[in-house]
Amino acid sequence: MDPVADMFSAIKNAISRRMDYVDVPSSKLKESILELLKKEGYIKDWERLQDKEHQKGTQYTIRIHLKYLDPKKERNAISHIQKVSKPGRRVYMPKHRIPYVSRGLGIAILSTDSGLITDHEARRLGKGGELIAYVR
Repeated sequence: MDPVADMFSAIKNAISRRMDYVDVPSSKLKESILELLKKEGYIKDWERLQDKEHQKGTQYTIRIHLKYLDPKKERNAISHIQKVSKPGRRVYMPKHRIPYVSRGLGIAILSTDSGLITDHEARRLGKGGELIAYVR
């Protein structure tokens, strides 16, 4: 029912299996979230796979390249990723109630009228919005 939560589950499962990458179906919201995760240093990169093998109709596949902090893949960059706002219960935060994730070491992803931004940017811009996820 929730494609973003499915993407987060796929990322968690791939990390627990120490995989280099994971493939998920595409959406613009997922691409925005992945761009934020890349900018904040939680994933190496992501790419669109638009060849005939990875395309179903108009939907293509996104390949997420996971980031590990050591060569043996024992420490990963994402230790916890949690979807907060769900289809059955949307969670909105005003600018003065935006939470600090792990005392500022993690990020909260918010959907605002300016697009998807992190909690640090939201505090700097003075904007609130829908709380999408916590990442640390």
